[in-house]
Amino acid sequence: MSRTKAVEPSFMDLIAVKEAQASKLSSGAEGKITYQLALSTDRKQVFIALIDSGSQGYFSREWINTDAILEILEGLGQRAEAFPSKVLLPVFVGRSSNNAPFLAATLLAEKLLGRDGKLESKLRVIGDASTWKKAVLALKGKPMRVRLDGKPILSTPQASNSSSQPNTEQGKTQETEHAADSSE
Repeated sequence: MSRTKAVEPSFMDLIAVKEAQASKLSSGAEGKITYQLALSTDRKQVFIALIDSGSQGYFSREWINTDAILEILEGLGQRAEAFPSKVLLPVFVGRSSNNAPFLAATLLAEKLLGRDGKLESKLRVIGDASTWKKAVLALKGKPMRVRLDGKPILSTPQASNSSSQPNTEQGKTQETEHAADSSE
């Protein structure tokens, strides 16, 4: 008998406002990154999650508060130096080596980052973070319930009742069946 307890997943209600695709950073890479933007229900915070790698690349599907990303970008913008995508690693709990470049690709698509003119692998801050955040906060969307770690919430006959409480047994099963990093 195992002595470890099943970890209860954390859930959050969000408002899905955008799903889009971004080209990968490497010009020779196959597929596109699909990502999703969502708002807190009070419409004060923006969250981002990587949804699909467009290939067999592993990545973490966790929901990230963009305030952490924008704080990093603010510091980098003040230095006015080109930087590698790995500066974005601290915003992730998961440790896939694709997390930072995939996120950087989404930030390129959102026009917050641009490529360095000299080195293809380096990036520069080009967008105004507060203007971007205001624009995203103004988007209309639809409510959704997510697991903060990005793992899917399974639907069961019990879960379709009128209660808004998640099925905790379902969450425990999900926790043991899926890895933290995903491959598409």
